[in-house]
Amino acid sequence: MLKCVVLFGTGLFFAHTLFAAPQAEDRAALLRGVGAIDSGGAPGVVLCGGEDAFPVIGAACGKAVLPVACAARYGKGRVVAVGHPSFYSAEAFGKADTAAFVTNALVWLGQGRNTVAVYKNPDFAQALRARGGFEVSEIPSLDALVASTAVLAAYPDSLPAEALERVRAFVTGGGGLLASGIGWGWQQVSGGKSLATDNLFNRLLAPAGLLITGDFAGRTDPRGYRADHPLPAALNVTAAAALAANGGITDRATLRQLNATLCAAKSALPAAGDTPLARSVNALLASAQAAKQPSPQSPLAAADIAARLALLEQQAAWRAKPLDPWPAHPAAAAYPGLPPADAPRGRRALTVALDVPRWHSTGLYAAAGEPVTAELPPGAERLGLRLRVGSTTCDNTRHEQWSRAPKVDLEVPLKESRTTVTSPFGGLLYIVVPDRPQASEPTVKVTLGNACRAPWFKLGRDSLEAWRATLRSAPAPWAELESDKIILTVPSEQIRALDDPAALLRFWDGLADLDARLTGLPAARRSAERFVADVQLCAGWMHAGYPIMIPGVTAKELVDLASLRAKGDWGFFHELGHNHQNGDWTFHGTGEVTVNFFTLYNLEHACGIRPRQTRMGEEKLQAKVRQWAAAGKQHEAWCDDPFLALETFVRLQQVYGWGAFEKLFAEYRTLKPAERPKTDADKRDQWALRLSRLTGQNIAAIFDAWNIPLSDAARQGCATYPRPTEAGLFAGL
Repeated sequence: MLKCVVLFGTGLFFAHTLFAAPQAEDRAALLRGVGAIDSGGAPGVVLCGGEDAFPVIGAACGKAVLPVACAARYGKGRVVAVGHPSFYSAEAFGKADTAAFVTNALVWLGQGRNTVAVYKNPDFAQALRARGGFEVSEIPSLDALVASTAVLAAYPDSLPAEALERVRAFVTGGGGLLASGIGWGWQQVSGGKSLATDNLFNRLLAPAGLLITGDFAGRTDPRGYRADHPLPAALNVTAAAALAANGGITDRATLRQLNATLCAAKSALPAAGDTPLARSVNALLASAQAAKQPSPQSPLAAADIAARLALLEQQAAWRAKPLDPWPAHPAAAAYPGLPPADAPRGRRALTVALDVPRWHSTGLYAAAGEPVTAELPPGAERLGLRLRVGSTTCDNTRHEQWSRAPKVDLEVPLKESRTTVTSPFGGLLYIVVPDRPQASEPTVKVTLGNACRAPWFKLGRDSLEAWRATLRSAPAPWAELESDKIILTVPSEQIRALDDPAALLRFWDGLADLDARLTGLPAARRSAERFVADVQLCAGWMHAGYPIMIPGVTAKELVDLASLRAKGDWGFFHELGHNHQNGDWTFHGTGEVTVNFFTLYNLEHACGIRPRQTRMGEEKLQAKVRQWAAAGKQHEAWCDDPFLALETFVRLQQVYGWGAFEKLFAEYRTLKPAERPKTDADKRDQWALRLSRLTGQNIAAIFDAWNIPLSDAARQGCATYPRPTEAGLFAGL
């Protein structure tokens, strides 16, 4: 039986596992002489549950812990499972104590016998032979698995499906299985199959209390995954379910762990599963608390475990069979919202340009629980088009608090002449065009049916008269303002009184053009940048990407032209800048620095606000420079402070002007592959050398004053130019 005790460590209270005596002995045997293990890839998570399975090594997953290695007794046999096949490889054997761990695992699994059959993994078989101590054979098929074999080493997802029961009988009859599973990797290549019902690892080992999920195993130690850290009791799924059922837990660390364990398990368990793992989790769903729904006004907290699991169960079932009919989910009313019940549903034919990749707006909204149809002309089903429902890309499953259902968007392939999709959450509809579709025509006609019209204005197509008269009054709860360069997606309430979306979009187009000019790209774009508001984001206050995600509370500012012109917006300009940042001139410590070149450039050129009129002109920043210099000019301290580091480049801009930056970044765009910087040191050197040539001054002297590392060769190259004399470049240094 598992018991819990609260111990004190690293400043926080954690509930730790007291293993039953056999498990404690088994874990000690597996970890003898092992401080850490490592792999050649990014491991996934292996969960365990029941009385016969136990965690061996934990890994960071957000602010909680999930296992990267587990073990179990299964019938008369034993299993050791890790979260990546490369833990069992010659490469991994050279890292940390991985070889010792694998050796211990084989000894424990063999129960006194040392014959090991390796299934279709010559690299591992060779590494084992080189290590010695085992009779190793490499078997090309499971027909070679004989009674004298003590341990089978195999990646279950590479096994023939028809061989699973043979392997199960081998283990339960007394054999050992050294297994690995990487759920996130399997999901990427499975073609949409379900970890819960289709994955071979889970089909084979869930009855043993072992399960792989789609989570990544985080790593916080350079040596690898530490074996000497205490493990929380709630790392065992059955123990976590019992703790959650008892209730009354208020400790945040314990609640985080319960949610991490149980939510991860629920994501990979079938709804009707009859294994110890499934039974322990599904029992929580019978409580009245499971019916609670999230909203921005009443979020699901970490303590609302039953409700969170119920929501995850629904989401897993829906996403496993997205083309089935689904009723509207109660949480859809809070987000993304429902159109009026009496709002007309209708059809719209759209001409989609196939030379413009990514999402194409349709001006239509799918109501939650109502089927929408997409119809294609003959042959178009081979173009790789997809229908997208929902504009957010944020999956909030890992958040401690849910202000909405964690994942509400969906994409389905359009492989038939007619496809019907019913989303339980609904949302704006998009046609997604692949990067380079094999098409004989430049456009394709797509007809969408049974959808509600959304406010949609497209620059160059729609008149202001039509916008004011009818378009902005369309009933859907979300609206889009679109140009060829920028698309703004906001709640419809934010645009109902907007009279001139054309002027707003022209302003945003100007910002996109400025970013392109600074980074050395042409103004014309293959596809527009998108901003999408959401009531809860998966990462950051805002974050870049496609789309750029912003919090809903800022949607008003996104469409406020007067405010944008007068004050700009550091956050919006910053995230748009990330989408134009170039890695060739962004080195260690400057990821959140060089992006603000775009922020400052746009503030000056679009709003008339010069860099020294922003936070970069504050005296406290200059005081920080002096303090840093007085403390010894530590380079890592410079790297850790984005505004301190940005001051270096603002000084360069103040002396040499934006024109020097424009020329420098345009030059990078012309580099041949062999000329591009390959390392961080190359990036720093090229910055100094190229800017020295463009300005005719020794930029290495400035880098040295800021203690930015350069090679001797770069210094010598820059020294052919005179040292700068402008005092502002060196002030406080």
